[in-house]
Amino acid sequence: MKVIIIGSGLSGLTAGALMAKQGHEVKVFEQYESIGGVTATIEKDGYRWDWGQMLVPDLSEGEPGRNILKRLGISEKVKTVKSYRENYFPDFRISKPEEFQGIYWRREYFKKLFPEDSNGLDKYYKIYDRIHDIASLFNKKGFLSRLKLMFAFLPIMRKKAWSAQQLMDYCFSNKKLQAVFTAILADYVASPKVFPGLIIPTINAESQYDERVPLDYGNHQHRQSWSFVINGLIEIVNALEGIVKDNDGVIVLNTAIKKLKIEHGKVKGVITSKNEEFNADVVIASGGARELFLNLVGKNNISEEFIQMYIDPLFTTESVFMIHLGVDYDPSIHQNGAALCYYYFTYDIDEAIEECQKGIYHEGNDGLLVYIPSIHSPEMAPSGHHAVTVYTIAPNHPVNGTWEDDKERWAQKLLDLAEKFIPGLREHEKVRIILTPEDFRNRSYLKHHAFGGTVPHIKIAPPPHKTPIEGLWFIGAQSQTYGGVIGALTGAENVVDMILKESETGTTTMTFKKFSK
Repeated sequence: MKVIIIGSGLSGLTAGALMAKQGHEVKVFEQYESIGGVTATIEKDGYRWDWGQMLVPDLSEGEPGRNILKRLGISEKVKTVKSYRENYFPDFRISKPEEFQGIYWRREYFKKLFPEDSNGLDKYYKIYDRIHDIASLFNKKGFLSRLKLMFAFLPIMRKKAWSAQQLMDYCFSNKKLQAVFTAILADYVASPKVFPGLIIPTINAESQYDERVPLDYGNHQHRQSWSFVINGLIEIVNALEGIVKDNDGVIVLNTAIKKLKIEHGKVKGVITSKNEEFNADVVIASGGARELFLNLVGKNNISEEFIQMYIDPLFTTESVFMIHLGVDYDPSIHQNGAALCYYYFTYDIDEAIEECQKGIYHEGNDGLLVYIPSIHSPEMAPSGHHAVTVYTIAPNHPVNGTWEDDKERWAQKLLDLAEKFIPGLREHEKVRIILTPEDFRNRSYLKHHAFGGTVPHIKIAPPPHKTPIEGLWFIGAQSQTYGGVIGALTGAENVVDMILKESETGTTTMTFKKFSK
């Protein structure tokens, strides 16, 4: 089978690696000069920083991400470390205690801060445990696991359609306490009013805040791990690239796809930005949904119903404004030793998100994040030095300035805010790289850069993997598995398995031929 992959991010490389390992002929096209998309690494003067996601779920033994790496034979090349993140709010800070205080130490801490919501916290954590049990059972196979899943879900069936705001109102009266659990939605640029409520416990896993929280306890199902990839996400990228090339796959750089060849509702190949034509039995596309369906496929090849259902209402995140620094001291001493800390400067998460969606850049006033990857990956900085990333959510096209004209001023403002908590960043600065949404758009080949891809929504569904065009499949951050490292890996695996199943049960006459122009 001849397979063309569009995009060399994690999803594209995973699909390419899996197909190549099965003996199919794979060609990966990447519009940029290097592979990896926003999971690549930036390097300068001995410092390294990730473009994208930092704290990653499901990469421990027996979990979905690790299982895919094992399937490909590259598990030993991707090492992780469990760690924790700090959270700062204007009136309190959530810091990991020096001595472990139990699985639910945060619950007890919140009871002291918000005694009026003590019963509500008990209510929330009962839901929390049930949701994590359901999530674990969902990834298990077999009749018994399906049966357990059904019985675990029945008590919260009526809450299935709740928004995050409805869940918060059900549990808590204090808006500050609500913000503790919904503040992470700033990363998604999704209002608590439209984000599914029952996902809130999964993105607020207690092990994120204290790596000593066990993943297996009591009669509960295994909880997903959260970890950092040692030496950055490029380790996964490089391992996947190796599988593609070792199995005779080809990766073509600096070459975008400008059109798909479609005949009678079936994909036949691609036309590149260099006007070269390549035939294929299957095309697996990653990247932007609008770019794929409106530009590469074309409205004449898909129904208006599909466009109205999946493309017009496409719900994605916004972008980010990011400053990478190389410094000659250890800034983690100001973060309780943590590599990662979220600093929230407002409790009105809904208003902050709404302003960003309107194009108003908050200049850091609503919050920022500081990540020091060299804490757990010393090789990402020279000896005795550290790599630091300071970033915040930001609109693609701000209405209160432009990235071209204002990025230096906005960078200084963001560092002013960061240095209130981590003094000395600029005093010890050796290297600086500023990345704006324009840089991310160029890297990801998107008109609208969505840092987290599509986002769960109580009413809007993301585009499915299986497209209306026969032989064309859609993967990546804007597909039905949403954004994130594990969504990219599992979505690609699901699609490859579906393609292989269809080829076995249906089109069995596909042959292994060389690519032709």
